[in-house]
Amino acid sequence: MVFWKLNAGAPYAAMLAALIAVSGCNSSSSTSTAVLEVEPHRSAENGIKIGVTRTGEIHLFRGLANVFSDGINVIGERMQRNGMDARVYNHSHWRSVTDDIIARSKRLGGVSYPIVIIGHSLGGNASVQMAKYLGDRGIKVAKVVSFDPTITTYVGKNIGNVRNYYIPKKDNENAVQKAKGYTGKLENIDMTVREGVDHFNVEKLPDIQIKLVKETLALTKRIRIETPENTNH
Repeated sequence: MVFWKLNAGAPYAAMLAALIAVSGCNSSSSTSTAVLEVEPHRSAENGIKIGVTRTGEIHLFRGLANVFSDGINVIGERMQRNGMDARVYNHSHWRSVTDDIIARSKRLGGVSYPIVIIGHSLGGNASVQMAKYLGDRGIKVAKVVSFDPTITTYVGKNIGNVRNYYIPKKDNENAVQKAKGYTGKLENIDMTVREGVDHFNVEKLPDIQIKLVKETLALTKRIRIETPENTNH
């Protein structure tokens, strides 16, 4: 089964083939560690996650074999430093992460909104697919950002702003498209206008990383932690 199509030259193709042969990874692999180098915040006894000072949860997905998406880690780390609950996963875990959110949504306070989803390459595919899966089930997703996904993906109801930084393929087949019910703002941004940008570095551009962190921070609110001192007033 062909699970990844990429407009790449011979050096990239050879590198990918060698990587696949060595790693044995494929799109349905479930052997990768669910949470990668950006570890989740630990929870304190009162249920508040240590280091988290903002509302919301940010889910970030890396691409093939976790080696070409280092920029996703950097974004996650920047968000954590700003008090956001950001976690980085392999792209193959998007359904398990989604199922966890759906299960938690059935409990009062089980999900911290806004939900933001970000991904690169196969992780870009996963980010949009996850958003639509959640939206179709009535769970609102505030923002989705994909970096050069490899297939056409669709956004529908209950999804806010969507931005796709991509290197267009033949017939624009890796653009994000609107499905029935989508009322948010959708941007497909052609990154070929920037010299030297390709599939392997599109998520590593510092200006875009900083912009994304600032935009996400603006969607969140500061968490007010109840203490004996402020509950008795």
